[in-house]
Amino acid sequence: MNSTNKKIALITGANSGVGLETAKGLAAAGFDLILLVRSIAKAKATQEIIMSSFPDTKIDYEIADLEDIDSVKMAARNIKNRYTKIDRLLNNAGYSADKIAFTKDGYEKSFVANHLGHFALTINLLDLLEASGEGRIISVSSAAHVLGNVKRFFVKNDRNLTPFKAYGDGKLANILFTKGLAKRFAGKPILAFSLHPGVVGTNFGGNFTGVSGLLVKLAQPFMISSEKGAKTSIFLATTPLENIKKDNGKYFDKCKVKNTQNNDITNENINWFWEKSLEAIL
Repeated sequence: MNSTNKKIALITGANSGVGLETAKGLAAAGFDLILLVRSIAKAKATQEIIMSSFPDTKIDYEIADLEDIDSVKMAARNIKNRYTKIDRLLNNAGYSADKIAFTKDGYEKSFVANHLGHFALTINLLDLLEASGEGRIISVSSAAHVLGNVKRFFVKNDRNLTPFKAYGDGKLANILFTKGLAKRFAGKPILAFSLHPGVVGTNFGGNFTGVSGLLVKLAQPFMISSEKGAKTSIFLATTPLENIKKDNGKYFDKCKVKNTQNNDITNENINWFWEKSLEAIL
């Protein structure tokens, strides 16, 4: 079991980009870290990078593939065996598929990685977050949530999907999940937030080819750095509770509350989505 009195943050996808800069920012703020990554090699390399600047930070790691719900559940069990609380959970990892592919259960892979894997992780760690007394769940969404459509979410082996639609679905899912958390755990010491990190140079579409890849390359001069992209995540994790608790469930951009831009974000869909997500991870 953990013996540290320091606050503990668990971050997915902390080995590069916005996730790595977020991890550095939380280490600078005095947090110990748990990294959820796909390989031991990535975990150890990230440990070295962070500890080179923050040698007093305790950095643990757990291996899991967010596309594999069973591996996520196993990781959550392992974490619960070692820790009695988690203060911050940053659902940061995700990717944009160049080509549409499906899991063995028929779900589109980026939707699983961007939402269902994080949903399973969060649900299985809620007791540790509640034990914090000030647990916060911070999910990295995107302005691309405008492209999402709930009617596509749980359609298996959907050959009509495109990478842009799939990415938008995952990012809309992040927002619906956040609002569902805020609704279901109102009154408990758990807050949930979603955010747009900005259009980051290492972010959406970096692996695209063809016309999609060309569009991403044309946009690169207007993209921001990973360091700037991490600012809102760090803000949501570190700002004093009294300054942020009124904004439970909301969507942030540039460290401020911002209105969402999708008509599918309704109370009815929030409730439906929660139940369907539970069914999908059983």
